[in-house]
Amino acid sequence: MERLIYRVSAFSHQNRGGNEAGVVLNTENLDDKTMQSIAKKVGFSETAFVFPSKEADYHLRYFSPLLEVPLCGHATIATFNLMRNLDLLDKQELTIKTAAGILNVFIESDAVFMQMASPMMQEGPDKQELIDSLKLKHSTLGEAPVKIVSTGIEEIFVEIKDKDSLNTLNLDPLAVQKLCEKYDASGMYLFTFDTDDPAATTQGRNFLPVLGIPEESATGTASGALAYYLHTLKLKSQTDFVFEQGSALMKPSRIYAKLTLEKNKIADIKVGGGMRFIDKIINANT
Repeated sequence: MERLIYRVSAFSHQNRGGNEAGVVLNTENLDDKTMQSIAKKVGFSETAFVFPSKEADYHLRYFSPLLEVPLCGHATIATFNLMRNLDLLDKQELTIKTAAGILNVFIESDAVFMQMASPMMQEGPDKQELIDSLKLKHSTLGEAPVKIVSTGIEEIFVEIKDKDSLNTLNLDPLAVQKLCEKYDASGMYLFTFDTDDPAATTQGRNFLPVLGIPEESATGTASGALAYYLHTLKLKSQTDFVFEQGSALMKPSRIYAKLTLEKNKIADIKVGGGMRFIDKIINANT
């Protein structure tokens, strides 16, 4: 059966960069093995597969080249930007079923925002362990505490002092993987408040070797978790965030996060951005 696979890039900035994702809309008769095979052939960090759902407007499943993952922010943003541009959506607020729960998606004229799963935060490795296991220098690390945070996928968050230090880091992927596995995390997100754009909150790099992704140029779930982390620990009055990512990969990306507060507590986290179209391919072997 011939199957159309779209390739788009979510969270692009000025029609450059972003994070590539595969999107498959005609999912009839697809089984897990075939979806995994398609994701591997596409070769991007994730490919999203859109199914009908009785519990929500759509059911999305996400496959990395190695395995299925519960949620992928950039693939979701890519999917619904694409579906809007193809005139396949008939309303601006949608619900999607994912392995991380049923989430809301909000369609704007030039962007898509998605609701994140409920945030969770716990202690991570101490800084000495980072220095020992990743061969980091103490002078490279920022002041913020190291935490494991999740809005769908657990990651270790580490502040770096400046963008030069951030973008010249050459971490050993195996060491990162071992540290993540020790703490049951899927990745490690390093960030600095030293940004290229003065309007941006942070610049970051995201390493996900556990998922078979050495480094990702734009990450929606991590951006939701970072917004929660920053608001909770450092920027308590801030509810709107702009995150730079992808600079070290020459793929400049912009991810936007919005927090909704009720009685001074976070009631909702949304992450969003635009996309650029890459191409579409026909896979005749599915």
